[in-house]
Amino acid sequence: MDNTLLQFIRHLRHHGLPVSTAETLDAMQVTAALGYSDPILLRDGLASCLAKTVDDNDTFALCFEQFFHLDHSQDASSSDSQAANTEQNLPSSEQANEGEGEVGDGDGDGNGDGQASGEGQGDSAMPGKGGGGGGQGSQTRAEVMRAAAEAGIENIQFRTQRGVFRRRILDVLGDKQRQIEIQALREAGNDERANWLEQIRDAQIAAVIDVINRQLLLNNDASSRAIRDDILQNSSLSAMESYHRERLPPLIRKLAKKLASRHRQRHRHARKGKLDLGKTLRRNIAYGGIPFHRFWKTTRKDKSEIFVLCDISGSVSAWSRVLLLFMQALSDVLPSTRCFVFCGRSIEVTDLFRQYPADEALAIVQQRHGLGSSDYGLALNTFRDQIADKLNRRSCVIILGDGRGNGGDTGIAALRDIYHRARLVLWFNPESQFSWNTGDSEIRRYQSAAHYVAECGSLRKLERLLDGLLSLLR
Repeated sequence: MDNTLLQFIRHLRHHGLPVSTAETLDAMQVTAALGYSDPILLRDGLASCLAKTVDDNDTFALCFEQFFHLDHSQDASSSDSQAANTEQNLPSSEQANEGEGEVGDGDGDGNGDGQASGEGQGDSAMPGKGGGGGGQGSQTRAEVMRAAAEAGIENIQFRTQRGVFRRRILDVLGDKQRQIEIQALREAGNDERANWLEQIRDAQIAAVIDVINRQLLLNNDASSRAIRDDILQNSSLSAMESYHRERLPPLIRKLAKKLASRHRQRHRHARKGKLDLGKTLRRNIAYGGIPFHRFWKTTRKDKSEIFVLCDISGSVSAWSRVLLLFMQALSDVLPSTRCFVFCGRSIEVTDLFRQYPADEALAIVQQRHGLGSSDYGLALNTFRDQIADKLNRRSCVIILGDGRGNGGDTGIAALRDIYHRARLVLWFNPESQFSWNTGDSEIRRYQSAAHYVAECGSLRKLERLLDGLLSLLR
């Protein structure tokens, strides 16, 4: 059943649960030890090696129920009911075994050993003859799932493909041979046996349809999520409805997590520091694992300090929220980050993000400081005064705004002072470049006092800009 497990792991990855190759091998060992007979035991066993956090555990539980179609109402009594069915059907099975030789050619009357039909396709108990139907449904479903995996059911994407995959699975199950056998039995006048095989075939077809529909639902769910995320990443925030904007925070955290894993602090070899256990064990394999030679590593510290200034006036407040969410989600990679917001005066909000969750902190920031129009002159001057003593050649300043100061003071002198003190001054403008330098836009003047001015009109563009920044600061 490794194919089934691999499909399940693929389903987990579609839902954003990272599963490495080593964890996949661990899951295979767990499955080999536990089997598929007890779904609750299997779920707990797989969760122990695939779910690493509380959120991952919740996602894992949901995916397990969706994939294996777990019915909680039957979990507690499944083992007891199967044992009871076995005990009740034991005498009947023995009677069937006594009359097994009367039919011939391996066609038993329900001996329960999987040889009821000449094909051995799971026709284990003839209805009404003591075979016991308690385990027949689960056995048929297991056979169908194995056949579906062999037919490549994980590749189904569209509803129009259902007929194609149904035929593939039935071919793997030997449906054509079964139909020939049924026809031969009817011509020979053995209608009882033929009716029994018809019932088994109908049960298999019903299980095949169920497996196809469920896999189609799982794939469509993953595909639609990927399409939706791709659309949100490439769409301008100003063109999004409020419903879609509410779906941005999880996507932003997902993108930030990807950036963080790509730019996480690296270790380097050193004469002292933290023991590099992996390298130490590998280099001492020849000595039976005894660490005669030890290797050390230290973490390369990222000393760059980042200052973020965001315009939270009505025109670009939504994009400021996005950037602040990104910066908070990247706190593991960029621990030395200070956040400021402005409409008029620049106000530091770093402590708010330390005290409250990011979404709640953003709501507080918007409520307290988000009323008013942009005054870039006052904002840049007060921002320069607050960070002047901290600016050095390792500092990076990020400003997000459209550069429209409503005809007031531009604060260009303060920005130039910051430019000469800091290592980098980056200006992210959410407006399209076609709108720059039109109306009251002063972005051309700000370009002369910044190392780089870029459009960040979509999540994709903002992600690339932050990716480039992190690469530069490594």
